[in-house]
Amino acid sequence: MLETLSNLAGLDLDTGLGTQPVTVAELLAEVYSKASQLHLWAIIRRSAGLLNKIDICLSDAVTDILVRGKQIAVGKAYSEASLITAPMPPDEIMEKIQMFCGNDVRDRPLTQEILVYLSVLIKTDPQLFNGLLTLRVGYLILLITSELARELNVTPDEAHEHLVQLSPFEVKLRLMRVLAGYDSLNQTLFQQESLHIRQQQPIQWVVSPDATNLWSEESAESPPISWWQQRQRDGALNRVPKGFYPRVWQVMQHCKGLVIGDKLDRRNRLDSELLLSEMTPGEKNFALRVEHLLNNIQAPEYRQVNIEALMELAVIVEQNPELQIEEYIVLDVLIGHAVRLAWLDQPSHQAALYDQQKGMAWRSFYETSPYVCATYIAKALRFLLELGHGQGVSDRVSDRVSDHVSDSTSGNASISEPQALKLKN
Repeated sequence: MLETLSNLAGLDLDTGLGTQPVTVAELLAEVYSKASQLHLWAIIRRSAGLLNKIDICLSDAVTDILVRGKQIAVGKAYSEASLITAPMPPDEIMEKIQMFCGNDVRDRPLTQEILVYLSVLIKTDPQLFNGLLTLRVGYLILLITSELARELNVTPDEAHEHLVQLSPFEVKLRLMRVLAGYDSLNQTLFQQESLHIRQQQPIQWVVSPDATNLWSEESAESPPISWWQQRQRDGALNRVPKGFYPRVWQVMQHCKGLVIGDKLDRRNRLDSELLLSEMTPGEKNFALRVEHLLNNIQAPEYRQVNIEALMELAVIVEQNPELQIEEYIVLDVLIGHAVRLAWLDQPSHQAALYDQQKGMAWRSFYETSPYVCATYIAKALRFLLELGHGQGVSDRVSDRVSDHVSDSTSGNASISEPQALKLKN
């Protein structure tokens, strides 16, 4: 309730609960104090996040990391703007954390904790950081969460709930384990992201030739100078293609559900069994549920890419009426792999350096046309399906033929698929 009040009216709102003014901030401070006495870490982190508390060691911790030749990325958005490459005062660091850490306020103090522990570990155990140039706090949290999900046999969002309840000491131990086993945990996370299908015949991989013309009339007539700017405009206007929401409903008929936005936030999960039994394709309440999750995505260009991904999924399931994916389709994961594949397909880019170039890779992806974006969404889905079925599944998942996708509007004359994804237009 206090979080809702702070979002709606601010921390200075007088709640009217006393003869003297009693603000939301004062009540949150009381909650924070009582939770601290009881060691209720999830409540401590939530109230600290709402109160915008800043760790007194934050600025020094960031400086300690930077002087040892590393750079820092906060949040889960792969954006160059999320990088910290020079010492900053605490309030500016906190501003970046608030901007890129999503809607779960508990991630703000958790990010600060991780940064402080990284600064300690880089001094006491520098070997843990060998080969790491950019310390991506959001990704480290994701690795910790994936390890918890595997141990507890729960979903990532449930594992995140467990993580925010851990004491700072336990979080530090988890962080050490993640750094020590970084490479193997990377592979484990890949396996956890894999998808499994129930379908005997090969999947018909299709990219709609109308993908470039999904948006505004002006972009259909003549491609925009910058697809990135076009996505920013369309995303800011919450523009969706015609028939978008019924097609999302159709996608949900072919999977366990969808996760739109931060996959560690349980509020972003749409369960197919529940929603399809309660709502119809054209029902307004269903459209509002999907729209609400899309609107929670802060970056408009990323919101638009989510819409493009859902449209491509709709095209694929239309061509494969018997396709059934046994897991939730997590758009963050699907799009992340699409960005990676698109970046690695460009011959001048080295696979080994992808982790250091993610900001550039995402910016490059935003500059591709919707058709190229849809192409790599299809390739990413195929990658996750092959990952789920292991090697040798390619004959079942798709026919292997060499293929090139031409797109003059994106500036890429041809984008090849080294794993030979068959695309039928």
